[in-house]
Amino acid sequence: MAGSNRQILEKERIRIAQIIAVDDDLTNVRQFLQNNGYDTVSFEQGMRNAKVIVVSGMDRDLFGDERITTDATVIEASGLTAEEVLEEVERVMRFTH
Repeated sequence: MAGSNRQILEKERIRIAQIIAVDDDLTNVRQFLQNNGYDTVSFEQGMRNAKVIVVSGMDRDLFGDERITTDATVIEASGLTAEEVLEEVERVMRFTH
């Protein structure tokens, strides 16, 4: 039983580690990431627990409150294709597992 619980916890940890918060302006990127097996949530939903945050540009204050911090890697998608964003996400995931 304990081994089974450990496996369940490990699967949940891996699932959480793959959550990607995506700026609402990037619906094509969000869909592409989902089609490639990643769990995506809105920026607001994933700001605290996402492994990666994908934003459409760094020129606006997405965090809204400069006191908010995150351990997530932030990828700026401006000028990138959905495929290029996926490559960046996979690079981050390789280094954090």
